[in-house]
Amino acid sequence: MTLKIALPEGLPPVPRDYAGSFSAEDADALLAPGRVGSMEVRCRVVLPAMESNLGTKDGRVTERLIRYYEARARGGVAWVTTENTSVHRTGRVTSGMLRIETDEEGALFGPLAERIHAAGAGFLVQLSHAGRQTLAEFAGEAPWAPSPIACPVMKDEPRAMTDADVHELIEAFVAGARRAKQAGADGVELHMAHGYLLGGFLSPDQNHRDDAWGGDVERRCAFPTAVIREIKRTCGPQFVVIARFSADEYVVGGMEPDEAVDVGRRLVDAGADALHVSACNYESMFWNIPSYFLPEAPFVSLAAQLRAAVDVPIISVGRLHRPEVAARALRKGSADFVALGRALIADPEIVNRIREDRVAAIRPCLACNRCIASINGATLECTVNPHIGHEGSAWRTDSRRFVVVGGGVAGLAAAAFAHAAGGHVTLIEARDELGGQLDVAAMPPGKEPVGWLRTWWLRRVEALVGARLRIELGREATAADLADADVLIWAAGSRPRGPRLDGDDAVTHVPLDDAMRDPASAGERPLVVGAGPGGAEGAHWLAHQGADVGLVEKRRKIGMGLLPSLRYHLVEELKHEGVEMLTGVKGVEFDGADATVTQRKTEAALADRTAIVDAAGRAAVPLPESLLAGFAGEVWSVGDAAEPGSIFEALTAAAKLFRA
Repeated sequence: MTLKIALPEGLPPVPRDYAGSFSAEDADALLAPGRVGSMEVRCRVVLPAMESNLGTKDGRVTERLIRYYEARARGGVAWVTTENTSVHRTGRVTSGMLRIETDEEGALFGPLAERIHAAGAGFLVQLSHAGRQTLAEFAGEAPWAPSPIACPVMKDEPRAMTDADVHELIEAFVAGARRAKQAGADGVELHMAHGYLLGGFLSPDQNHRDDAWGGDVERRCAFPTAVIREIKRTCGPQFVVIARFSADEYVVGGMEPDEAVDVGRRLVDAGADALHVSACNYESMFWNIPSYFLPEAPFVSLAAQLRAAVDVPIISVGRLHRPEVAARALRKGSADFVALGRALIADPEIVNRIREDRVAAIRPCLACNRCIASINGATLECTVNPHIGHEGSAWRTDSRRFVVVGGGVAGLAAAAFAHAAGGHVTLIEARDELGGQLDVAAMPPGKEPVGWLRTWWLRRVEALVGARLRIELGREATAADLADADVLIWAAGSRPRGPRLDGDDAVTHVPLDDAMRDPASAGERPLVVGAGPGGAEGAHWLAHQGADVGLVEKRRKIGMGLLPSLRYHLVEELKHEGVEMLTGVKGVEFDGADATVTQRKTEAALADRTAIVDAAGRAAVPLPESLLAGFAGEVWSVGDAAEPGSIFEALTAAAKLFRA
């Protein structure tokens, strides 16, 4: 890849307190009414386009999809933008991509528009064509592109569009807009960002043409501006058109901010009612949707540059998750609207909670990008919100007596859901505090959002304590606790399996959790054995605390099990911290405190190790038979106690227990 990796410097670090210093002025900025073209809206928070795959397998609107968008509209946003919607058969990113290619498909957007408007929000359809960033199996032929330059990620060789192809697609975009208008939409957003077709024509990296549709910036803008003008001509000046484009592609030779200003002016001159300023393309996708390894609000400066250059509203996007951060972009004059994508997946009620002065009640987004990974052939998932895709679903009533053993995230969620079902709940935790491993998971640099989630769950469960929920800390559960119970929910978590190394008797073994809670217990030169997500992040934390860390893994890659973007950034961080990483390890042998690591074709020496940090996987804590003595009720295992996994698996399993 020819990446140009550079993010704005001097951005503040992510704070440990989710609410930060959120003020009444911040609330006023986010809740102020606004206007885009003819569309008057109630606030400055926008739901941008993000795939859900909640439509049919052939890209049609479903009731499930409508409920998903309706929940965000009811949550108070200014307007809802559909996920990117195909206008032409050659522009599909996947077979299930939402479509508005025919009048029949367009008519299905009618009920969606009605429900969104009934909830008080505006409604836009994002019109899109994938360009070179698709595969022939989805496009039905070689992908269409401005020039025959393959996307480094998708790799299928595209064919350069002819003049007739360009005119065919201008008509396709206009037809999609006409269908959206007939369905009741307030307007459309044209997807010119992230390397898709319209953005490909804008990009000097993708567009190497020397005709009316490429060359200098004026000709590279000719296709996108023609689409805008023709939509305005066909649908009328009151029909809103927003152009979303990447003001910096973050690749060598791609769009850069100075040229983006010129492009933005041309889009506005053609009739765009607003500019939605994003960044990146598929080649720079690890920066496109900023994870917790990247700063908050990394693209606001791009929005600010466009706002100073044009006289239409500017929408900023990119890790504006915390209300304080989103409000800062508005109050500093960097943008007129803020697009919160992943944050509104995590909590569709963000705007309502701000309006009700309940910012601390917002379920925090972790910026973990599970949502992004999940839509690769499946329906949308969220680590912290197990209700995605189940909006409006029934929850069963269950007034029985529950004993929940374990106060980690699975136990907390199970207790809260049992209480919501009408149950009587006793939660027993052996430690003196709730939260399980969430405190450990929040320790590595960038993982502060997990700490926000821990606080959110503690507040939620502690607020329920009363006649139907009690919490007992600092003791093990006994058979006596189950005397009057109907259901035991076993949520006692997991524990390290521990590595087996030759000759390691002279070196102290420290479980990963203990080493992270007390780095001094691992000493100055620990050897972390196991470089899965937990071990790799633990090594990152210990190195960040000043230790000289060795990290060994039997598999070929560090951080297997993490999403590719997270693994990439974590490995870069480990390199930066000076962690010695050894993969493909066949064995580790100790001679006193000196380790010899055998790899597939070589050996490496790691001298004078102060501790072995056990990170070679975890095993579920078994349910003691003594606990069940005389108990005739149901037993449910959840979270790591069922099978070690992530926060997502724990919360999803707990929700399934009580979903009808």
